[in-house]
Formats: sequence, C-alpha cells, structure tokens
Amino acid sequence: MDVDFETIREDWNEYKLEDGTILKFKTIVSSIIRTAEFDPMTGDPVYHVRSTNILRVKVPEELKRLPSTAKSDKEGGGVEVV
Repeated sequence: MDVDFETIREDWNEYKLEDGTILKFKTIVSSIIRTAEFDPMTGDPVYHVRSTNILRVKVPEELKRLPSTAKSDKEGGGVEVV
C-alpha cells in the first residue's frame, strides 16, 4: 500500500577523504510502500522505499587532471586511448 508522506528535511551527508576530497551524499525519497509484513524482532511494519541518491564531489586541484582523448582505430574500428 502506498503511503503519503511529507518531506521534513533532506540534509547532505558529508565525508572528507584522507586525500582531501569531499563527498556529499543526499537521498531523495520518491515513494514509500508499507507491506503486509512485520519485523519478527520488533513487530514494526516493513516498508519499501524508492529513492535516488545524489553525489557531489569536491576534489582538490592537485588531484585533478584533464580527461584522456579517444581516437578511432582506422583499421580495426577500435578505440585507442592516448
């Protein structure tokens, strides 16, 4: 059974990696479904949640590099990465 809900807060979770990179995650819930099942340990109803995860990355300048360019291999049709 679909359950209507109101979003109260959708905060970012932030993680700083040892190389200085900062990862930010946010989960956006699109629907909640209450099943007919119950957790045998707690008696709480079981829910299925549909969501999308959003990731933002802030990388220190010294770790960045230009993307490699791809060239088509004329004979075999493959791709050569330079």
